[in-house]
Amino acid sequence: MDEEFGMGGIITFTSDFGARDPYVGEVKGVIKACAPEAEIIDITHHIDPGNLMAASFVLAGSCRYFPDGTVHLAVVDPGVGTDRAILIVMTSRFIFIGPDNGVLYRASCVDGVKSIHVLDVKRFLAMLLSVYERNSVVKHIVSMGLSATFHGRDLFAPLAGYVFSGFDLERVSDKVESMVSLGWEEAEVHGGKIFGRVLYIDRFGNLITNIASTLVGEGDEVFVKKGTEMVSAGNLVKTYSQGTPGFPIALIGSRGYLEIAVNRGSARKLLGASCGDEVLVLKKR
Repeated sequence: MDEEFGMGGIITFTSDFGARDPYVGEVKGVIKACAPEAEIIDITHHIDPGNLMAASFVLAGSCRYFPDGTVHLAVVDPGVGTDRAILIVMTSRFIFIGPDNGVLYRASCVDGVKSIHVLDVKRFLAMLLSVYERNSVVKHIVSMGLSATFHGRDLFAPLAGYVFSGFDLERVSDKVESMVSLGWEEAEVHGGKIFGRVLYIDRFGNLITNIASTLVGEGDEVFVKKGTEMVSAGNLVKTYSQGTPGFPIALIGSRGYLEIAVNRGSARKLLGASCGDEVLVLKKR
């Protein structure tokens, strides 16, 4: 490579594959076949299928908790099998690998983009056979031909191992100046009102919004859309336990954004909420 990047020893893996099927295991098996020394850490595999906004939010929030040199692999890829590009993005601290559909955009920009590379698939497969000439897993992938529906296993996994191992990226990719952007919509402030949306819903049913902690304060009243009505989540509190069980509350979560939650319950279920739902904050006067 023409740039120097530290080896963090870690490859993270984010996907919408879930835990029921063998897909996650197969991807990790290929990575280990190509980079036996890599420690693979799962960020999550329970992104809602194809939800690029949720995947982008999770990756951008999680990546900063890993050491310098970590390779972050994100495979949320509704365009699998099409001519969408495959990216390797070098940032100030990390290497991001994923499809060029916006999933890498926020995390890369937060860390500071140094260079963007687009994989040349034909050159990459030829290089794989050269570099891993005695590797039975690589031989099997190439001999079987790329699956049009599972690039996570057949392209992204060996690419993550190849990049992690420090092999020549210039021989299998071309530099480009930009990638598909997918910045989430920022909250808007108008007078004493803040207008936002639900960006992500975690497994506890907490609704994580795009309203940053810096915009809200103690005593502000929060509303979230339920059907055609705006339902009060009360005034901002500090902890989940401050809420009355079974009723919605508003607080600042660990990501630094406003959340709607239910003490000992699920805001998602109680409110029938979905990503994209409207959230309103009335500032305390």
